[in-house]
Amino acid sequence: MKMLWGMVKLEFLHKYNFMKKFFFIATLVFIDQISKYQIIQKFSIGESLNLLPILDIYLILNTGVAFSLFDDGGSSGRWLLVFLVFLVCLYLIYILITESLNNLESTALIMILSGGLGNLIDRSFRGHVIDFIHFYYDTYSFYIFNFADTFITIGVIIYILDIVIQKFRANGNKTS
Repeated sequence: MKMLWGMVKLEFLHKYNFMKKFFFIATLVFIDQISKYQIIQKFSIGESLNLLPILDIYLILNTGVAFSLFDDGGSSGRWLLVFLVFLVCLYLIYILITESLNNLESTALIMILSGGLGNLIDRSFRGHVIDFIHFYYDTYSFYIFNFADTFITIGVIIYILDIVIQKFRANGNKTS
């Protein structure tokens, strides 16, 4: 009986953990999609609004991948990107469901997945990704991006930090 209760409790915690992850993913994708919807409702392509001396909202349509790379692939390039991003998203979902991850790993993969899904929705249904966040300084202009790109970037940074932390912990536990 005790073993059965332990299994039920473990299954509940597993489902609860899955629901937390799902809610986090859904929230980030919603933030990305609602921000893009608001921007395309209020701005024309190429229109900008200065928010800070280093920050504009500047609407562009990106047919490439991150930072407009590979943006000249045409329709076949678009669907190839959709397919590849879809596969990556499926893989991340598989990892999040099946692997035992620490909090940083889980957060990192959730953020990467959420960003991937946000841009996948755009590319699949619109044929392009809506980018609108533009940082610059003086004559230097950084790429124009969106919240999905930000989620992916933050996720990658968290993942790299987790690897470094794990490495330091492993090295700190070694005896001479």
